[in-house]
Amino acid sequence: MFRTCVIGCALMVALCLTVGCGKDAKPTNKDEALKTYKTQLSGFDKQVDELKAKADKAEGEAKTKLDAKWKEASAKRDAAKKKLEELEKAATDKWEAVEKEAKTAFDDMVKAVKE
Repeated sequence: MFRTCVIGCALMVALCLTVGCGKDAKPTNKDEALKTYKTQLSGFDKQVDELKAKADKAEGEAKTKLDAKWKEASAKRDAAKKKLEELEKAATDKWEAVEKEAKTAFDDMVKAVKE
């Protein structure tokens, strides 16, 4: 009975290590997180540029709305970029707190373009 329990537990541990624990696919270290955020920021820069191009081509009320959306998205991008810079400089003991702030800034940035 004991041997069966030990074997079952060992299989569960192996399964959890192989598959993961079911949490979000979150980068496991600082370098991976920074790479992910930089990639996301680069993609967002392109979206902001496209939004600016649409605003430049638009006329009347549509132009006013797109300009406002572009300004908001640009501000959110700048805030996210600043958080990314803070994240790069963050000490190991401050990493988690700064990473949470960066995640919030990046989420806000994405929402600014989608809205």
